[in-house]
Amino acid sequence: MLVSLFWSACGGATVTAPTSTQAPSSSPAPTNRPSVSLQLTGLVKAPGELKLSDIEAFPKSTVTTNPQAGKGSLGSHTYGGALLYDIVQKAQMITDATRKNDLLRKVVMVTGTDGYGVAVSLGEIAPRFAGKKVLVAYEQDSKPLPSADGFVRLIVPGDTFAGRYVSNIAKIEVKNAGPLPTLGTRTPSSSFYLLGLVKTPAKYDLAALKALKTSEVAVQSQDQSGNVVTTTYSGVLLNDLLQSAGGVQLKASKNDFLRKGIVVVGTDGYSSIVVGGEIDPRFGHTQALVAFAVDGKPLPDTDGFARLVVPGDQAQGRYVSNLTELQVVELASS
Repeated sequence: MLVSLFWSACGGATVTAPTSTQAPSSSPAPTNRPSVSLQLTGLVKAPGELKLSDIEAFPKSTVTTNPQAGKGSLGSHTYGGALLYDIVQKAQMITDATRKNDLLRKVVMVTGTDGYGVAVSLGEIAPRFAGKKVLVAYEQDSKPLPSADGFVRLIVPGDTFAGRYVSNIAKIEVKNAGPLPTLGTRTPSSSFYLLGLVKTPAKYDLAALKALKTSEVAVQSQDQSGNVVTTTYSGVLLNDLLQSAGGVQLKASKNDFLRKGIVVVGTDGYSSIVVGGEIDPRFGHTQALVAFAVDGKPLPDTDGFARLVVPGDQAQGRYVSNLTELQVVELASS
């Protein structure tokens, strides 16, 4: 309510509670026991319990990773398992057909038997977008997982540290991210608000953005003839923008930023989410950028003064133009 009041006072569109029906969910009591099954729940039409045979029935994918832990390497291992995206797709995710790319407002919370959980955005794993091969793995180096990791373990290739490598998975939950913005007419923006779980909510216009550390991100795409085109965006890295507002309000629990998300909204109500694990330099290190220039020139008027750019997003569904709000939200179950 306080967020909505702040936003309305700033002259932004009102937000409403999500209207999609979400399957009842309850968090299992934390234990230290190895998992033997998991609960698939949340915004899916077919929730239920999945055992090893159910995970093995999906097409098998493999990834090789060599993440860090503390000051050392965990070693290179090849994991085999089912794609997280395939699992939630088969459960028939519930999306709002009236909202373009509503999939990009969804996250998957993966929680272990000890209560440790992390968020993965659908934009990370959907093939049309970043298409990251995040696994619910049941094999390590062609052998069953070590008993300490349970029957399946989350593997997030590209994360520098293993904070999103959740062992002993007990629950996979598909969730909406934050309140739904009101749909409206696309108009050029001249400022946006950074609010929610940041220490110092603030308003940013072009001058305020240019006063922060500027970074450049090169993005490759294909034109209509199939030729590779490189576009260079200039702006402020999303992670740096959060730091400019004093950082995110975090709980004392381990890696709490991995349970936070940033909902990005345009003037027309189009929105998407980037999760903390994507942009944290210790983990996914995706250089999501609040861009104010492209190829050395100001953004086109149709994109407003600032636009979110998410490298790796092939269909550019999370390239939100005419930014009007960035809201940091809690994703973990209460």
